[in-house]
Amino acid sequence: MASIQVAMRCRPFVGPGDLGVELRQTGDGPAGGEVNILNSNYTQTRYGFAYAWWSAHNHSKYAEKDKHIAADMKFISQDMAYEACGLKIKEDLLSGSAVVMFAYGLSGSGKTFTVFGPDAADSPDAWFKHAEPNDMWGILPRLAYSIFNEKTDEWKVTIKYFQNVVDTVRDLTSPSASEQQYKAGMRKDQDGFMDIDWCGKVVVNSWDELRTMFQQCNARKAISPTQFNHQSTRGHCVMTLEVEKPDADAPSMKQRGRLYVCDLAGTEPAGDIFYAEYKKVPQDDGSNEYQLVGPHSNQAKTKELQDQGKKINLSLSEMAQFFMKMAAAFKKGQLKAGATIPGCNSYFLCKYLKDTMMQAKTYLFCAIRPETKFHQYTYATLGFANNASVIKLDPKKATAAASELERKLMKELDEMRELVAQLRKQIFEGGGGGDAKETVAAAEQVASLQRSMTVKIQEIQQEADPSAAAAAVAYEKQKAHLQARGITLSSEVEDVSKLNTPYLINLDEDPFRSGRMLCILEKTPTSFGRDKNDVRPQSMSMVTDHCFFDGSGAKRSIKGGNGAAFVNGQMIRLGKTQELNDGDRVIIGSELYVFRVPGSTAETDEDAAFEEYRLALLSNSEYKSQFKQAASGLRVGGKSMSLDKKSAEQLEEEMMALYPKAAEVENLCTMLDREYIDTSVVLQSTKVTSASKEDAKVAVKVVNRNANPVETIYLPAFEFNRAYKILSDDLYHLRDAISAEEHYMVPFQHDPLMLLFDSTFHVGTAVLFPEYLIYNLETDDSERLCEVFPAAASGNQNIDAGKLDVVWEPLPGPEGATGLVLDIIDETDLLGKPWTYRCRIKQALQLPMICDLCYCEYEFFDGYGYNTFATETVDVSSRPTRSPVLEYEYEHHVEYVTEEFLAWLKKPLEIKIFISLDVKRPDQLAGTDNQKVVDLIRADMKLPAQRVKTAQGADAALAEAMERIQSLQDKVEALMGENEKVKKANKRLVMQRRGALAVAV
Repeated sequence: MASIQVAMRCRPFVGPGDLGVELRQTGDGPAGGEVNILNSNYTQTRYGFAYAWWSAHNHSKYAEKDKHIAADMKFISQDMAYEACGLKIKEDLLSGSAVVMFAYGLSGSGKTFTVFGPDAADSPDAWFKHAEPNDMWGILPRLAYSIFNEKTDEWKVTIKYFQNVVDTVRDLTSPSASEQQYKAGMRKDQDGFMDIDWCGKVVVNSWDELRTMFQQCNARKAISPTQFNHQSTRGHCVMTLEVEKPDADAPSMKQRGRLYVCDLAGTEPAGDIFYAEYKKVPQDDGSNEYQLVGPHSNQAKTKELQDQGKKINLSLSEMAQFFMKMAAAFKKGQLKAGATIPGCNSYFLCKYLKDTMMQAKTYLFCAIRPETKFHQYTYATLGFANNASVIKLDPKKATAAASELERKLMKELDEMRELVAQLRKQIFEGGGGGDAKETVAAAEQVASLQRSMTVKIQEIQQEADPSAAAAAVAYEKQKAHLQARGITLSSEVEDVSKLNTPYLINLDEDPFRSGRMLCILEKTPTSFGRDKNDVRPQSMSMVTDHCFFDGSGAKRSIKGGNGAAFVNGQMIRLGKTQELNDGDRVIIGSELYVFRVPGSTAETDEDAAFEEYRLALLSNSEYKSQFKQAASGLRVGGKSMSLDKKSAEQLEEEMMALYPKAAEVENLCTMLDREYIDTSVVLQSTKVTSASKEDAKVAVKVVNRNANPVETIYLPAFEFNRAYKILSDDLYHLRDAISAEEHYMVPFQHDPLMLLFDSTFHVGTAVLFPEYLIYNLETDDSERLCEVFPAAASGNQNIDAGKLDVVWEPLPGPEGATGLVLDIIDETDLLGKPWTYRCRIKQALQLPMICDLCYCEYEFFDGYGYNTFATETVDVSSRPTRSPVLEYEYEHHVEYVTEEFLAWLKKPLEIKIFISLDVKRPDQLAGTDNQKVVDLIRADMKLPAQRVKTAQGADAALAEAMERIQSLQDKVEALMGENEKVKKANKRLVMQRRGALAVAV
């Protein structure tokens, strides 16, 4: 019976520190590797896994304690790691099995290094920059290199590669920056494995093609510098490599092996992260070392990272809960191999991965750090891996019958090969004195046949995967639409540097969207704007005759028009002209470009360009007065909250960037038949009782006036920006379709209602006063229901937002200790003594809105530092409610009570409540079937009115049906989970009745 194979690997030291772990491979099997925690007070210090790899090669330089242990451990190289399990993974893949590899650990702990090796797009050491085997290659490059060396024409290798960034999925292979809400297109394929069906599946014919593809894809990943890693991936990256080849035992069948490589985002708590500055230091060997300087001066960057980190933590926490519950069920014998528990289906990671990995041969690669200062993270990683290691799998193979056309094409290909072999033999014999003309003719025929064979192979691949052909058609359509607006996809230009005409290339803080669009300035003059202008960028900030470009040869100048335009931060006024130089930064409306001339050599400091962009928009913003109004109304606990000059400037800059987008989103919603959605930019305090300047944050208030009761949510900037970009994309897809008289429907997941409201958000904060916990008293029944204050903007917190049922119960000690709870008469009696309480959060009651998901979060101070605790996310989508049941409990233990801990207990304790709304499907989706939408968009484009075609396209109808089926499947799974809970409750009730009856008798 197969189980999840766990490999625990320790990375090198990052600086001086005491040795905190010991890893040894003592044998084979599921516990052949041994991991010991050193120099700690943890109760469990030994763990057994399939593999334990020590890779801290620099221990002699940095280890300050137990150096002899470090020196005695066997060093495991990349090659040795591949030999240990990579060869087996390759064998399983080529035999038609599904294999899952996922990497787990802190950012910068080396999890990506084990699976891929160095993979930063700008690193000279990146694995894809080496055509031949390299010592630094991870498991995937070694495996792929070997497969391509064995590949024949009958084999088909395809790749899907995407990144889950919070609630979206980004297709990293997409030349046009395709991204969608993560639920869109997520469904099981014909083999029962979860798939994102809209993501492109790229046919890869050679090792060099694979390397080139990864070079492009990795440059598009969302990354940020944190103190843990100078290039921390801000989302889960998933790659599927599929190898399809003829089944040797059944010629009419195809074997389909599939490898899922899941490189998860870092596991560090969101509150621990800061946006970091690094110094690049060249080393003697030619490599670069990145030395941490400290936190970035712009605190807004750190706040955004922490907001993103909270969403990442939720996803990872749900996976940890899944493993914990699965491990408990297997230990009790309640589950068969391959079976899963209901629930744990609220976030992308579990939703996508849990069923797939149970049907696959699954490997978990965990990475830890050697220093004792990382012990809390190491211990959490070991616990996660320990639960995973006991889960039993039921792997299966995927096969598919070759279609009649595939068999026909394969037969024709075999006939061509046989003819080529005969002709080559003829050429060889001709070289010994045969007719020269016949030899030349045969050689030409061989070349012609080889070209035909290439075409035939492509036909076979398209027949085997019609979705790839459909994706290619969709791409060609999008390319044509962009060209009609004067925009060229950079992927369509083989070498941009060889263009013989000046051009603008887009620059975006989001690397996924940056460098995708070219505006080639061939026509002189070239007009930018809307309607009939030559170039019409995908932005509602454009106006007719926005600006103009003129010149000849490599010279161009910009002339101000009816819209806002800047060059290097300076505004170009109406009718004024500015000469352009290679590398100039050009802002048109809200779009940022770099001007390039043929053979451009100018380098762009992107960070400086983005800062210049923000300052230019800020200095010319029409919204300045609104910030002063918002800041003056910011109140906490009934008192005004003051901001120092630096904090106010940073908050103002954040708000100025959001004001025009919020106005644009309202306009987008109106165009998409959702005029009842209002948006506004506000200042919030994250606390309701007391707060400092660090607790002030910018959010976007979104109101659905069509709901009963009216729904109001507050989105952090990064989530609002995500929705803004997707909405903009879909509106322009719709405008292009209407202009070309084609059919297009905005997917339900991209409806403004879903994008803006189907997201977990802070709905309110419960406040309790825990001073009585000093005296080891239990929560009185009259104090259990804590008042919830709304997470309102500008201090409007005097509205009842429900109750939260919370109970604190004193315990005699941690982990099932027995005896009496200590009586405390005076608070000084507790100093220096242990303190243990069980916290129960039972239920939220009468929240202001109906929800389908709910969880709570609070900070606990143990006398030394703050730690964030969160309940499990409860999914009530099968029965949405305003009173979700949470049933959370956790034992808090403080070994030694200090004055600081007593002081903390005397302050109010805030428990934040987060929910996701129950979003109802609108009666009519936005699209070319919606007459109101068509009328609004045609009027905006100054096109004549036109009646819509009432028959919905078959593809759109099928997509909608599939969405409904998936929704029903989710609800069935949730109901099954509830049914299991009811069965258990009934069983307990029956046993209680039997017990009561026995006592009575």
